[in-house]
Amino acid sequence: MEKTKKVESRSKRIGMFVLKTIIYFAILMALIYLYEYSGLNSVHFIYNEF
Repeated sequence: MEKTKKVESRSKRIGMFVLKTIIYFAILMALIYLYEYSGLNSVHFIYNEF
């Protein structure tokens, strides 16, 4: 039996790298947006109302 080895072209590897980079960037931006939206940096402490 002959063993066949798939050889990925350079353009396919570059395309996958770019696609993964865009996906990871989108996930990172979504997490930063959710962190800002949650208001963790606001000054609403429990003792602030007294």
